[in-house]
Amino acid sequence: MIVYFSGTGNSRYAADMLADLLDDVTFDSTDCIKNGSPAQICSEKPLVFVCPTYVSAPPLVFMDFIRKAEFTGCKKVWTVITCAGGSGAGAAYMKKLCCEKGLEFMGCEQLQMPQNYLLYFKIKDKNENDQTILEAEKQIRLFAQRIREGKAFTRPEPKKWETISTQMILKPYYKVFISARPFCTTDKCISCGRCASLCPLGNIRMKNGRPVWSDNCTHCMACIASCPKGAIEYGKKTQGKKRYYCKKYASGRNVSV
Repeated sequence: MIVYFSGTGNSRYAADMLADLLDDVTFDSTDCIKNGSPAQICSEKPLVFVCPTYVSAPPLVFMDFIRKAEFTGCKKVWTVITCAGGSGAGAAYMKKLCCEKGLEFMGCEQLQMPQNYLLYFKIKDKNENDQTILEAEKQIRLFAQRIREGKAFTRPEPKKWETISTQMILKPYYKVFISARPFCTTDKCISCGRCASLCPLGNIRMKNGRPVWSDNCTHCMACIASCPKGAIEYGKKTQGKKRYYCKKYASGRNVSV
């Protein structure tokens, strides 16, 4: 089973393709995260955790989801972290989580996908993003092959200093910088409610036809990136900037390994 968390669709894309290659199914963690209910996950096939990296670590909400979940069946876990640069200390966090849950950690690979954090980074053109995804698909095929063969991923674990530095800044960064307060809408808003339906934390509600953000935000960028009219801004930081939301994976397309 492919268990994933995704905001703008990069990790969802990887999870869907892995499921296709491995003749398996996906489990979207966001339903349980929204409801606050522990997941009951039973799989006789290997487990694969797929998620992005936020502040050089897996999203706090996804790690909390794994801690609360009950896993039965196969205990082997491969992990894939999607990123625009590097996966940081993600592997160390995933390894520790697997140990806590009594799961056998089979290694962690990073997967280069298009940049989506438009608050502080430049979003590339569609053609460049499409090329990045094509390159990522080659890597996903290799990942699937190793999982099929029961072989651990071979990517080296992060340096100790990477893990220590991430541990030092992770929670303070979330506390100081991760906020939904600057999110707002412009007159372009058509009251479609897409942002509210796609928020993986259920942090947005519609009031008088406009989205209203609460305090439970992880800066996944799902709302601002998916708006069909580009009507959402994050204060002045996003004005005039491109948005990126990953297309859906086309099942069955050239997935032989």
